[in-house]
Formats: sequence, C-alpha cells, structure tokens
Amino acid sequence: MGIFIEDLLNFGNLIDTEIEIPLKPEDFKRVFPDLDFAFSEGILRIKGKKRVLFLSKGFEFRGREESEKVFNERTDELKDFGIFVKVVSSEGIEVLEKDSHFKREGDYLRISLLDVLKATETYQRIPKQFRDKLHLVRYRIKEGKLSIFITVVK
Repeated sequence: MGIFIEDLLNFGNLIDTEIEIPLKPEDFKRVFPDLDFAFSEGILRIKGKKRVLFLSKGFEFRGREESEKVFNERTDELKDFGIFVKVVSSEGIEVLEKDSHFKREGDYLRISLLDVLKATETYQRIPKQFRDKLHLVRYRIKEGKLSIFITVVK
C-alpha cells in the first residue's frame, strides 16, 4: 500500500493515517551492498566482514526491536528518520559505525532508514508533495521484513 495522487484530494484524511511500508533485505542491499540484513520476529541481524590486518573476518550484529523508539530529524538542508534497536550482540558494531547511517547511542544502535525507503518502488509512487512531509511513527520486525509505519505531517 502506498500514498497515491488521488489521496491529494483527501489530504486531511492522510494526516492521521498510518501507512505500513515493508522493507525487505533486497531494499537494504541496494543501500548497503557489503552488508546482509535478516529479519526474524523481533530480531534484526546484520552480517558483514571486517578487516583484521590483511584478513577478512565475518561478523553478525544482532538487535532487538523497540518498536516505539524512532527518530525524525528535520533541518533546513537535511531530513532523515530511522529506528533504534536494542543491542543484543555488539559484534561488528565498530564496522557499522563507520557508515553514517549507523550510530551507537548507549544500549541502542540508531539506524537511518530514509535512503532505504528511497530505494523502494513504493517511495517512487509517493507524490513529490508528500515526500518531505513523511514522519516515521513506529516499526515492527517481522519474519523476512522490517515494516515501518509512516504518516504525513503538515
């Protein structure tokens, strides 16, 4: 499901409506080609490789869903939103933090999702008038996907 042009006519109805957008591992692969994302009920796994001297060693980060912990940032030149996952296994977190999409904050890993959303087909169907008004409300990690729930703000 997505936001369509005909919804422009009913703009008031969209303000209070939550829209679920599933993000699949393939969507994450477009933004993070060196990482593999896997989703199971309430658990996010990120697999990748880290360099140790001249060798590569695999790692698997694990995070637990905290569905209400999200962030929405808006400045003049930057708009971003994403989620926080509770760190279960911090293996490889130093590799993830080298990417600006990831940041450790206490017991949580902050993950920016706007670029992942932009890589989806659903985002392309959202009218341009709404794209800068999207607001992340919550998320759910389900079997095989991460579902984000967004709404439109004024």
